[in-house]
Amino acid sequence: MRATVDDLDVILESAGLAPSVHNTQPWRFVADGDVIEVRSEPSRQLGYLDPTGRQLHVSCGAAIEFAYIAARACGRACDVALLPDAGDRELLARLTLGEPQPATADDVRLADAIAVRYTDRGAYSDERVPPTVVGAIAERASQLGAWTRPDDRRALIEVLYAAEAAEASDPDYAKEIAAWTNSSGDVGIATKATKSSWPGDRVPEVPLRDFSGSGAHPRPADSPEAPPTVERDLLLLLGTELDDPGSWLAAGRALGAALLRAAAEGIAAQPLGQAIDLPRGRARLRRELGLVGHPQFVLRMGYGTGEPSTRRRTTS
Repeated sequence: MRATVDDLDVILESAGLAPSVHNTQPWRFVADGDVIEVRSEPSRQLGYLDPTGRQLHVSCGAAIEFAYIAARACGRACDVALLPDAGDRELLARLTLGEPQPATADDVRLADAIAVRYTDRGAYSDERVPPTVVGAIAERASQLGAWTRPDDRRALIEVLYAAEAAEASDPDYAKEIAAWTNSSGDVGIATKATKSSWPGDRVPEVPLRDFSGSGAHPRPADSPEAPPTVERDLLLLLGTELDDPGSWLAAGRALGAALLRAAAEGIAAQPLGQAIDLPRGRARLRRELGLVGHPQFVLRMGYGTGEPSTRRRTTS
């Protein structure tokens, strides 16, 4: 059964709503009947933060998972082949739509979350993320060839601060952030999205990325009546056994699945990219936490109060 135009439109639009490093959207989709190719867009690879292309692959992996979930919600079987052609390095995945296969209630619920998922850089409430949600995220990650673990906060926070200090001391870091931050358009980081609002009586325990490149963070009011509350959000580490393009794509798929599971449960998330931006930060994270595998992503999760705001270029 050949995919309808409407189904393809839904799948491609859903894939295009995936998160990507600095909202670079480093992908291109090519649809031919029941086959969808996900291709990299090398011109959108970050020079400073992504010298190896790892984050480009993770971003495209999230788009692949979004497309897969949308296909399932459309009632189609979907086979995903990662890196199907060794001679075509830009071809990252080939999705083949199969016979009609009724969508489960969970398929539809996750697909519905695609339109409302967003990055919330503001304060989260004190309500804890349920273990059942963390368990569901871990189960899907395992199915995709990745792993997750709520990690040692102290070690992780130390690595985050050290990594951010190293980035903030390099003018090339600030230059690249500035180049991808703007107040209009459909690509890059929206200026308003970088200005998260934190109450004066609450501060984050972890360093959140400062899009000025100078390492500034939310601080308590000048004269608080009481000591500020230090936020204790969930920190979730996502990794893979190996550290190669196929693993990066698998990590991206697991990331996409985690974000949609969270969004479906009303849980917000924010990437803590400083720890995994550069090879030296990832090496230290691996050493400090005694990891056997390779860290690929760190998420801050909790119940936020922000509103969805997503900018995307057209997928056609």
